Amino acid sequence: MSAACLPTWSRLQVATKQSALMGSSGDFFEVLQHRDGRVSTVMADVCGNGPTAALVVALVRPVLQRSLAHGEAPAMVLQAMNDWFARQTMDDMFATAVAVRIDSASGRIEIASAGHLGPFIRRASGKVEVLAQSANVPLGILPGHVYGEMSMHLQPHDALVLVTDGITDPLSTTSDPLGEGELLRCLARAPHGTEDICHALLADGVSTRHDATVLVLQLPVRQGI
Repeated sequence: MSAACLPTWSRLQVATKQSALMGSSGDFFEVLQHRDGRVSTVMADVCGNGPTAALVVALVRPVLQRSLAHGEAPAMVLQAMNDWFARQTMDDMFATAVAVRIDSASGRIEIASAGHLGPFIRRASGKVEVLAQSANVPLGILPGHVYGEMSMHLQPHDALVLVTDGITDPLSTTSDPLGEGELLRCLARAPHGTEDICHALLADGVSTRHDATVLVLQLPVRQGI
């Protein structure tokens, strides 16, 4: 359960860490570097754990990869995945997901969510934020659903943090049932680096009740700083 750095020639710093409860996971993500310098990523969490969820991941991943390879906007990527889920006949098969496209040169990010947590931001200043998304249904619930999209700008060295509920569920309390408040506190305490944030949210040797994944994408420091 060690953090891994993912290289991109855009200079975007990317690291991830994952724990699979039963050796195979319903959590999955893709990171794609486009020719124009932008980077697209999707994190998704298929309902359930273990081999059944992992089988769904294996089937839907090519759909996601094709959509990303075509350069589709985040909302359209989710729509393609939702269309695939809608055609399946397995009972209770759905997933939450968040899709992001980042221009590391300008700092502009585009985000679409399908009932997923966050995303979260750790600013270079140490300030932490959750990006509130308009309510959107998970993938596979409503055929033909049109997903909304938002955009904003990050500053140099800001980090975008994506997690699955295996990270936040252990942090939940009666007053904070989603665990978002404690996650923000953990982010605020973490050293400011992609691997450090991964380790802070998913420590080595800590058992998890569910599949758990964290993915951190950090903008480069502006040249000359």
